[in-house]
Amino acid sequence: MKVEGLIECVRQKLGRVPSLHSLILFGSLVRGDFIPGTSDVDFFAVLEDGADPESIIEKIKPTLEECSAFLNPVEVDLAWEWLPNLRDPLHLGYPFKFLTVYQQDFRVNHVVIFGEDVVGLLPEYRLDGIMIERLERTLQRLEGLNRKMLHITAGETARLLAFIHGSGLEKDDVLETLRKIGDEWAVRVYEAYLNGRRMNFEEEFLKEFVRSRVELIKKKIEEGSLLLRL
Repeated sequence: MKVEGLIECVRQKLGRVPSLHSLILFGSLVRGDFIPGTSDVDFFAVLEDGADPESIIEKIKPTLEECSAFLNPVEVDLAWEWLPNLRDPLHLGYPFKFLTVYQQDFRVNHVVIFGEDVVGLLPEYRLDGIMIERLERTLQRLEGLNRKMLHITAGETARLLAFIHGSGLEKDDVLETLRKIGDEWAVRVYEAYLNGRRMNFEEEFLKEFVRSRVELIKKKIEEGSLLLRL
């Protein structure tokens, strides 16, 4: 009912938006592991080629926030991309995780609110290659992150560690996998990440956690020992 209620609200209040090719709901709310006060509500806006993203976002974001308020999300996250870039989002557009590393979850767990489904346009990437690129970017950006983004990055690194050991993106599955591989600190970091994203860890600890787990993930990729759920 949560998903249906949100979609109906958006459709009634928003109506047709020129140059908006598609509006898609995805992530934990569709997947079924949304936690009020902890999770985001995730939308993806696909824009027609040449459309002005600022004007479209300004038009639709307030409605998305209003219709999502009853869910008590941490944030209403609205990603966007131009339609032609979806044929290769890794190189033509912005390499969102849900279009690249976690693309399989997006393919399965999404609902089209307006417009056309775009999943058929997406290329299927080799995960080992795109993971290495993302991990390198994570390390390069680490020193410049503020405290909030450092906390989020640590939690997402723990999730990626579980993912390469065969976990899906469901929060309980991530925790169970981290426990199975025996990484106590990854469990603690991810549990704190889920607890309203409030972490009582020193910044230097979080940086070292990210660095060390990134190296573990890279090693598994280089060894060809990924256990990905397909």
